[in-house]
Amino acid sequence: MRKRDHNRKSIAWGKIFACRAGALLLSASLLLTLALPAASASTDPQLPASPSDSFARLAASCSSETLTHVSIAGGDMLYDTLYGARKEDRPRLDKVCGIVKKFAAAGKPVKPFDPTPNTFFHGLGVTFVGDNSGSVFQYMNAIYWESGDQFLKLTDSKAIQEYNSFFIRTEFLSIAPESPRFGERVHLKGHQPLFWSESVYVFWIPKSASHTSSSSTSSGRPSYPSDSALLLYEGKQQFGYYDLKFLLPALGKAADGSLKSLGSEGSFTVISGSGQGGSHSDGILKLLPSSKPFLSVNGVPSESVDLRPLLREGRAMLPLRSAAKLAGQSVAWDSSSWSVLIRSKPPQKSDSSYLRPQLWIDGKQAPPELQPILLGGVTYVPIRTLTAAFGISVAWDSVSRSVLIES
Repeated sequence: MRKRDHNRKSIAWGKIFACRAGALLLSASLLLTLALPAASASTDPQLPASPSDSFARLAASCSSETLTHVSIAGGDMLYDTLYGARKEDRPRLDKVCGIVKKFAAAGKPVKPFDPTPNTFFHGLGVTFVGDNSGSVFQYMNAIYWESGDQFLKLTDSKAIQEYNSFFIRTEFLSIAPESPRFGERVHLKGHQPLFWSESVYVFWIPKSASHTSSSSTSSGRPSYPSDSALLLYEGKQQFGYYDLKFLLPALGKAADGSLKSLGSEGSFTVISGSGQGGSHSDGILKLLPSSKPFLSVNGVPSESVDLRPLLREGRAMLPLRSAAKLAGQSVAWDSSSWSVLIRSKPPQKSDSSYLRPQLWIDGKQAPPELQPILLGGVTYVPIRTLTAAFGISVAWDSVSRSVLIES
């Protein structure tokens, strides 16, 4: 009896869908066996009448605690992988053990055969704690167990029904809210059984983007799913499940490292590691402007209340002291002249100085369009002032309602 390598039929971490090894050195008698698989699966007087004692012991001990994982393969796709370490998977793992126990109780040893020698494996790859493993597959009106030299046939209709119940797509991606707002929290929750790496990456694909795979990758960076994809967020997954919450930025990172606007329409894509699998949002999503103006630093929305901008007389303004701290600069307040000083000494008093606060940069009074206002004890300046005072790039994005700072 030929011993089949179960790892070839199971779905391994690095080689998920390896094609089943074909018959390279088959004898003429084995070719005849493959030509008549139904006859090959018949009982043989020379075979034992019941499963081996070692398999009976393995089946008796089978539980969600003795299984490391079960791969549910459907040809060239992976329906799911169940893990003994994941509490939510244990009921289905116990169901797998129920099938294994039925093989031990009523399975009939038969001659090994391969019903699909030239196609991908369709069935359950069962891996126990330790070195034991096996697989379950269906052929005609029966299911079969294979592990090493143990090849069993089972015609129990309930067991076959239980076996077929595993082949259901479990991949999903839910997005809340349905129309996310820039600068506000978005919640992506989903499952992708092809995710092996711990890290997952959220991309935004603009509506007009090309969906040609990008080859622009470098060490420490994920593989971009398309040429125009924009990286938004990096999170973690476990057992193929992820639950990600983040502030939706106005800018995403392109494959070349530059920051680009998301636009107002597109779709989310979540990938793992260096591009394994992927979960995609259905249809085109519409992004809405933020309900309140927000500050974005190098593409990342700020959650600090001290850095929240305001709109005043058609201009976007930022708290000066907080913005200066962000730029690594200092700002002084001179109460005697009612002046804001940036790299400047206090000016001489004048009556006009007390009408409104005055901004001084490098010893010179700033022009009127850069002058600050006082609101609730906080000094606000137009965003252009930050460029003039600190040399940082600042812009207003009306689509997202955000102040964009690049440092």
